[in-house]
Amino acid sequence: MKTTKILLLLLIFSACSTSQQAFKKGNYYDATLKAVKQLRNKPDAKKASEVIQKSYPMALEYHRQKINELTVSSQPDKYMKIVETYTLLNTLADEITRCPAALELVKPVVYFHSQLQKAEELAVQEQFNRARQLLETGYYGDARLAVERLEWVRQKQPSFRNIEATLIQARDLATLKTVVEMLPPRNVNSNINTRVFYMRTLDFLDKRIGNQFTRFYQPDQAEKISLKPHEILTVQFAEFQIGALVEREKESKYESDSVVVGTFTDSDGVSHNVLGIVKATAHLYEREVVARALLEVKIIDFQTDAVLATQKFPGEFFWKNEWANFNGDERALPDQVLQLTKKKQQMPPSPQDLFLLLSDPMFQDMSNFLRNYYKQK
Repeated sequence: MKTTKILLLLLIFSACSTSQQAFKKGNYYDATLKAVKQLRNKPDAKKASEVIQKSYPMALEYHRQKINELTVSSQPDKYMKIVETYTLLNTLADEITRCPAALELVKPVVYFHSQLQKAEELAVQEQFNRARQLLETGYYGDARLAVERLEWVRQKQPSFRNIEATLIQARDLATLKTVVEMLPPRNVNSNINTRVFYMRTLDFLDKRIGNQFTRFYQPDQAEKISLKPHEILTVQFAEFQIGALVEREKESKYESDSVVVGTFTDSDGVSHNVLGIVKATAHLYEREVVARALLEVKIIDFQTDAVLATQKFPGEFFWKNEWANFNGDERALPDQVLQLTKKKQQMPPSPQDLFLLLSDPMFQDMSNFLRNYYKQK
């Protein structure tokens, strides 16, 4: 119990010190809120009582002065800033009203409901006008700012003129539109089909990156709707080579002593093991194929043909088949060789299978690159 009381006193002292520190720094709004919080925990907190009696009137005076300055200024978004300031003042009034100890110390508590309503009416028109200005630039980044403003307008006045139609237009202009092209492979020595890789790329872009402000199109989709995209994303295997099949054969001889090769029975009728040396000759075989590829990704500005980002992703896949056969006593064989005798000769994977095996890690590297690029958009 004693420890609990000490901790409580430390917390109260910390809260009080914080409200005093905020007051000394001239942050009267935070000082008031922190003092209210302490008075809720300890209604007779002396220092918090002293702080709130000074900080609340000063917070009122400070923010009223800011509103007066904004009213006569030509600052952009001035009515929105006035709305934010009145909202802060009403929040202070609510917090004090819901704390009896604070309400006893601060009278009167001032609300600004009618002033806030009038400011919101002016801010609605202001934000709508500013959104239209942003849309006129044609830049998708400005359009996204316009969407934020228009959504605020709709929240405050759902029936405001043309708000829904303007929001639809703004969202369309705010969307970064990219056409994804899978270019034919070049520098290849085998026929491969890259369609599976291409469809996997599109699925990744749509599900992992695509959102309300980022959209990806296949070329035929873009052509069908006469789309003018912002960017072109090209994906191309600039190289795919399968090396020659390499085959190796090696003969090895093995022997092992102290191996039971038979038994005999002595004159007393007792059976005994006969130890000896066993031998075996093994033929070890290896078949190996190496496939290599180079994936090139480019993001190009549709208007200027400028390369905005590019990256190359090399890949390599080794296929290996090992097996063995032998003559002699298998007990002479090391465990590793014995296991190889249980395996069989295999045919190398087809070029298409090698491509799929090779391209999987390359896809992961490309995905990370694209995720990081579009994260900044």
